[in-house]
Amino acid sequence: MIQSWLKGSRLYFRMVGASIRAQMQYRYAFFMNILGWAMSYAGTAVTMWVMLSSFHSLEGWTLWELIFLFALSVLSWGVCVLFFFHFRSMDQYVLNGTFDRFLVRPIHPFFHFMAMKFDVGAFGQLLFSIAAVALAYVQLHLDWPLWKWAVFLGAVAGGTFIQGGIMVLISAFAFWTTRSERFYWVVVFPAKSMMNYPLTLYPRLLQWIVIFVLPFAFVNYLPALLLLNKNHSAYSPYWGSLSFPVGLLFFGICYMVWMRGLNRYKSTGS
Repeated sequence: MIQSWLKGSRLYFRMVGASIRAQMQYRYAFFMNILGWAMSYAGTAVTMWVMLSSFHSLEGWTLWELIFLFALSVLSWGVCVLFFFHFRSMDQYVLNGTFDRFLVRPIHPFFHFMAMKFDVGAFGQLLFSIAAVALAYVQLHLDWPLWKWAVFLGAVAGGTFIQGGIMVLISAFAFWTTRSERFYWVVVFPAKSMMNYPLTLYPRLLQWIVIFVLPFAFVNYLPALLLLNKNHSAYSPYWGSLSFPVGLLFFGICYMVWMRGLNRYKSTGS
């Protein structure tokens, strides 16, 4: 079993390498893609600056606290995009019957599909988010002890698993409905926009949904409460330290749903 796992791992990294080389064939488009993503998120940060120049704070959050909240979300999303973004379009493979090829090669279908594309355009998101987190850290005069750095890294890893889990869950719908990408625009896109701002802006029911059902709050809001020494009347800031285990658990559940869908997959014969 170990030998089989090692063989599958080697195949996975070879396919990732092939994906990167293919994207590097058009270097101008490659670098413009990275720059475009970075500038897109920088534009959102500028919008926050314009808004806060008039209101000075939003639900008790200052400009640089909001920038940190936003950048923490983008950081884990950037890692998620590297590995999982193409899962949103899996319905096209199921509908056209081309998903069959993932079933006949010597690597697990999930990891085969995962390795199909390593989206290096996400480096633009990583570039922006790392720079924004660093600037916010300096502007807010933060001085984290080692355990807070562990919470920060746990939030990035947990946020990646949470958002990656959502992408995997959405792709699993294709096994039942042969349609999945529209769920991305209905669920993920609005939730990502919502995470740009403090959770207290939204109705209590929606807050509970993004904590206990689709745990987007563990991506950035709850960890930010702890990392920025902020308080909330209803949620303990120490909930933010649970991002990593919550992310692992949620991703595991989404993976099991995906595997259940795979077991009932029937080729369209196209």
